[in-house]
Amino acid sequence: MQWRSSILRVSAYLTWCVPLLGNAASTDAPSNDVPRGAYMASQCTRASQCPRFDDAYATTPAFRHALSLALRHANQDVPVWVKDKLPGASTHRDSPSGSASPMLPLRIDDQPYVLGTMADPENPDHNIAALYDTQRGFITVHYVNPSGEELLIGDSTEILRKVMVDYLNPASAFSRSLVRPDVALPIPVSSK
Repeated sequence: MQWRSSILRVSAYLTWCVPLLGNAASTDAPSNDVPRGAYMASQCTRASQCPRFDDAYATTPAFRHALSLALRHANQDVPVWVKDKLPGASTHRDSPSGSASPMLPLRIDDQPYVLGTMADPENPDHNIAALYDTQRGFITVHYVNPSGEELLIGDSTEILRKVMVDYLNPASAFSRSLVRPDVALPIPVSSK
């Protein structure tokens, strides 16, 4: 008798889930949706299809937590313009999407990372860049606060800090390669 109630529960669950799965897995029409979240960014093959920084923040709780924690350890807060896309957020202003870069996938010593930046649409000098390890949840953050103070916080591994510094230096070969439209993603980086 107990197995019958288990079967009925499974049957009821499947009756509820299968229509949802059918709609989500439908291949009738190709999807033009941009991948969302930091984990999806790690699978991008073209920068134009990668989710933007603020989308990754809004849709990836682990990324949101890592960024918040790193900033808190430096006695800083996540800027309001980063939080604007959170569900239920009381938007203080409309953030132009141009202020957020795509989260580009990298493979640093065979570990998946995503790298992106976002600037205050009203004050571009107030900006944030993040290099996020999508497997371990570690983050390296370069933050320029409203008063202009530059902070490099989070994971202090030498290769991660070097990647961040090179990314922010427009004259570096690494930074120049990221803006090329034909760059192959994920971008391999080695500490060796």
